[in-house]
Amino acid sequence: MGRSREVWQHVELGNAYAQAESSCREGRHEAWYSFAGRAVRIRCVGHQLAERLAMPLSHLQCEPPNPPSPSLTIDLWSECETGVAVEPAVAVHPEGATASYSASEDGRFATSVLPHSVSSFDRESGRIVGSALGVEGLSLYEWGRPLHVPLSLWYNDRGVPLVHSAFVAQLGDGVLLAGSSAAGKTTSSLSCVAGGFQYLADDLAALEIRDDGTAWGHSVYASAFVDGGTIARVGGVSGMLADGAYPHEDKRLLILPAGADGPLRARARIRAVALLRISTSPATRFHRLLQGEALLAMLRDGLQTGALHPGRIGLERLADLAERVPAYRVDVGTKAAGIPVALRAMLADAGRPLPAEEPV
Repeated sequence: MGRSREVWQHVELGNAYAQAESSCREGRHEAWYSFAGRAVRIRCVGHQLAERLAMPLSHLQCEPPNPPSPSLTIDLWSECETGVAVEPAVAVHPEGATASYSASEDGRFATSVLPHSVSSFDRESGRIVGSALGVEGLSLYEWGRPLHVPLSLWYNDRGVPLVHSAFVAQLGDGVLLAGSSAAGKTTSSLSCVAGGFQYLADDLAALEIRDDGTAWGHSVYASAFVDGGTIARVGGVSGMLADGAYPHEDKRLLILPAGADGPLRARARIRAVALLRISTSPATRFHRLLQGEALLAMLRDGLQTGALHPGRIGLERLADLAERVPAYRVDVGTKAAGIPVALRAMLADAGRPLPAEEPV
């Protein structure tokens, strides 16, 4: 039996990476990161690509473990900086597509092709290998959420699925902000940052239920996608703003600053789940949901959507979350400064037990 297309793509990308690494030794970079508490090694050939890649991941950087045994290895190179190009057949899209994902029949190898980058993930060996044409051509999505599709698979394989939610924390107590598109996740999370909260996500967080029954959320990227109205409404949030180069990019990329004085946090215990919806009232209000209502609302509000649906693992984690963490329906008011005030009050309420017969 011959190799599947995805196996061939992985081999070809691996060979091209080795060529780039040997031909551009001065452009090699290596850094270690902690993704949901797992050690990840990223090797990148090309100064500009390494710098660009580090920006949305900088708050997750860590010292190498001893011994240096990564749970995941990521090998990337810049075609423009190294002169090593991917074979055209490796990065071809199906007819009419601008982005594509495919997997081998056994699910081991997965290929993701975007307009200006391509990657392949070997789920058995724990290696992602890929390339970018060059940093100038990257879309804001490729820059702000690098390797979104293979990382979704990697997190899910470790029982820590990515969920469609924002995530903020106050003194280590986290609030998962869920809602459908345009429900106010980005506005709420950035309003909380302006109001003194720490930032973990605006649209994508990793959900972990630990053996002791506690629920934790992990930051994946230090980025947010914002429109001009959100920036004007929120105010008080620092970071690097970048405009898109393509007609479909109607939002700007915001990368929040890392460092001890910055708002970023790598993980926090989830103390409450806020299910958001937009309100025309100035004030933000909330009310607590019963457990069954909470799970239905999480599913209805799209908490389990994403680049790759997490499937059974995601459903199990959401059921665990609904059982262990109080959930609230939050009507997001028009006054941005009132959002963090309401969420602080909600966190205080989250410590109160809820009898099964209590009305909502």
